[in-house]
Amino acid sequence: MIERIKNNEEKLDIMLDIIKRLEKSLDDFENNQNTIIELNEYYGSKEWFDDKEAFENGLITDVKAGVLSEDAVWNTNEKLKELIERMKEISNKLLEEK
Repeated sequence: MIERIKNNEEKLDIMLDIIKRLEKSLDDFENNQNTIIELNEYYGSKEWFDDKEAFENGLITDVKAGVLSEDAVWNTNEKLKELIERMKEISNKLLEEK
């Protein structure tokens, strides 16, 4: 009986820690929703094409420019979609368990 209580108390502690970290991550995500919106507005815009051309022609140097690649923003959006779908699946599974 004592072992069962200890075992389940440990599970509770684990879940409370996970929930705390998840809540922090969701808060960060929610507070930065405009970041992905603004990034998507830039990606493929006239400014993006101008910046990409200038970077490729060596007019811009010594700057991290992954945002100018063909895939970086696209892959970020795809990863975001995957994570949203995963969150839905996990949520649905937990709701079904109740």
